[in-house]
Amino acid sequence: MTDEREELSRFAEEYPFCAVCWSRTEGVHIHHLQGGAGRKHDRRNLLRLCHWCHEGLHFGGKDNLTKGMCLTAKREVDDAHYDPEFLASLRHKVHLGYGPERYPFRVFMWRRKNGTPQELVRMAINSRQKGKKGELEAAAEWNRLVPQAHARRSQQHSGTESASDLISPGTPHLWLEVKRTQAINLTAVMEKSREQCGELCPVVLHRKNDQEWLVTFPLEDIKRFVQQVSGAL
Repeated sequence: MTDEREELSRFAEEYPFCAVCWSRTEGVHIHHLQGGAGRKHDRRNLLRLCHWCHEGLHFGGKDNLTKGMCLTAKREVDDAHYDPEFLASLRHKVHLGYGPERYPFRVFMWRRKNGTPQELVRMAINSRQKGKKGELEAAAEWNRLVPQAHARRSQQHSGTESASDLISPGTPHLWLEVKRTQAINLTAVMEKSREQCGELCPVVLHRKNDQEWLVTFPLEDIKRFVQQVSGAL
C-alpha cells in the first residue's frame, strides 16, 4: 500500500496539470483509465484530470469527455506509459475496444487559454538529445515549420509499438510516423497506422538520403490536417 501511495505521489508531482485542458488548478485529480474491477495503481493506468474534465468524463454534460479522448491525452503527456494492450488486460481482454479519439473544439479553446505546460515543452527539448536519428531529425523539422507543435520522439513503453513515432501536443489529432529509409512501402505503413490511430489522422513523414522531407496522409483528412497545423503555427 505504501508503494502504491508513493507511485501516486510521484505521478502527481510529475504531472501537476490536467492532461486534457492543461489547467493547473488545485483540483487536479488522478484518474484511472480502467476503473472498477480493473482499477490498478499502475503508471500505465493513470491520468491527471482537472475537476471539470473528470466530472465530464464520468457524468457527461456540457464538458463531457470519452475514454478515447483520455487515451489521446495519455499518449500526449505520458507516452512512455501509453499501453492500450495493458489496459485491455486489466479487463481480461485482448483488445481495448476503442482507440484514441479527437477532442471537441472547446478543448483547444481551453488549451489556448491555459497555455502549453512547461513540462511538455521540456519533454520536447530533452528528446532532441536522444533517440533514433531519423525521428529526431523529423521532430526538429516539424517543430521548425510548426513552432507550437512541441513535437518529440515517443518513448513507447517497454519497446511496444502502440504509440506513434512522434508525439506532438500542439497537433494532437495527428498520428505522426517517421520513415527515414531508401525504400518504403507507404501503403503498408499507412495501413498499420490506421490500425493504431483510432480517430486520429495518420501522417507519415518520410525522406530518402539527400532528399527533402515529404508528408503523406489520406486526402480525405486534408481539412483536419490543415486545421491542426494552422492552429500550431
